[in-house]
Amino acid sequence: MNAEGEVSGIEAINALLRLQETLGVAEKDWAAAAGMIVKKLLLSAGQTPESLALAQAAIGQDAFNVQLKSLTHHQARQLARRLDKRVPDFEVSTASAAAAHVRKLLAAVKLPEAEPEPEPVETLDVETAAPEEAAQVPAEEAEAEKPEEKNDPWGATALSLTDDAETSKPEETGTDSTSPPPPPPPGSAYFGRKSFRT
Repeated sequence: MNAEGEVSGIEAINALLRLQETLGVAEKDWAAAAGMIVKKLLLSAGQTPESLALAQAAIGQDAFNVQLKSLTHHQARQLARRLDKRVPDFEVSTASAAAAHVRKLLAAVKLPEAEPEPEPVETLDVETAAPEEAAQVPAEEAEAEKPEEKNDPWGATALSLTDDAETSKPEETGTDSTSPPPPPPPGSAYFGRKSFRT
């Protein structure tokens, strides 16, 4: 835990990386610093084949192998046993055998592929009418768009599918809606007959 006002280690490294051209640090010194961090990873507990494979990919296989070969026999055996708890003793009996076993474990790890950067999408400029212009409809066109009203000879009101208040009102036909329908025309043959008795 850092005291208040102190810069954390990762912030210090990032700051040095931003100043690499100004500081004039040689490439071999940057490689040595990266190697020290990787060696710390090899000696620390809690590493997995996946995490070490990512570290190997980050600094390169040659630089990683240099740090792996620098481990003592005891350190190499511990690393191999941490990564593979079921490894037999004879497979990690020497430092080089333990390092070879570690390399075999890391080679079996499938690293996630880097996602390709998305290609920029071209946008098309489309001219659209201003909302005020689109809202103004000539009066003649508005009249033409109104549905035709049909008169029903039996007095039923015409139905409309619009929401206009004027067209949704029932038509006034001059007759009261509570009165019975008008009688059929006098020329109907059925109503003029007399009923026959048998």
